[in-house]
Amino acid sequence: MKSRLTLFFIKISLNKSNYSDFKKKCKLSAYPLAYKKLDMPYSMTEKLFHKYLNEKISYNKKLSILNSHIDFIDQKINANAIDKLYSPALHGVLLAEGEGKNDTKISLYLTSALYPREGDLRIIMRFDEKLVFSIHFTITLSGEIYIAGVQGHTSREILKKLTKDLFGFRPKNLMVALILDIAKFFKIENIYAVKSKAHVKLGKFVFDYDELWQELNGVSYDKAWFKLPCNQAPKSIDDIKSNKRSEFKKRELIRENISIQCQKNLATIVNYY
Repeated sequence: MKSRLTLFFIKISLNKSNYSDFKKKCKLSAYPLAYKKLDMPYSMTEKLFHKYLNEKISYNKKLSILNSHIDFIDQKINANAIDKLYSPALHGVLLAEGEGKNDTKISLYLTSALYPREGDLRIIMRFDEKLVFSIHFTITLSGEIYIAGVQGHTSREILKKLTKDLFGFRPKNLMVALILDIAKFFKIENIYAVKSKAHVKLGKFVFDYDELWQELNGVSYDKAWFKLPCNQAPKSIDDIKSNKRSEFKKRELIRENISIQCQKNLATIVNYY
């Protein structure tokens, strides 16, 4: 009930665009978790008046996406999972775990966004108890996913070791694969990924978003977005050099196992009426 009421107040606030009145209502509701969450420096309502998802998005489009995202959380996600997603004390909802060579273990969680300008949710990857990679996105009830941020650990050595221990499976590719798993589970067919020149932190990063999306068979949709295919067909083993096939098979096994876990764990957070 607490989570549902929080979402109701968010929705009212977005429609009225009255942040002060919104906070007062949350405080009076006697739900401190809701008030604390919404009293953050960069709240849900403030996204309407700041950069959000990309540099070129209009106020009305922001409003439409935010409302549809809140509807998605309210209608699709159960109360227990909502509390996990938005509780600062928890990692979020476990999506999957994976193992590589040298006893490498990774954990993948769905949680709320750390950088609200880049979306409302994120998937994080933990390796040796360190947060090494994340991807920010927003998902809507109207059937879209918007990917607006990809962040890796500042240490190239850590990422290099992780990639090697995962048999050449690059963390950024694994994160996108999880987005596709989420899209598959919720039957979402429209996946948009931000272009480098439209990123909300343009000029403050060195990552080439366009290159990644094109590598994943994304096509230019408009000035701000690429559109990604819902399915990434694996390479044929016949196209892999003979001395690389063993690692290729191990990468595909990791990918398959993570995908299966993800589908099972997503089923535990769905709001069944």
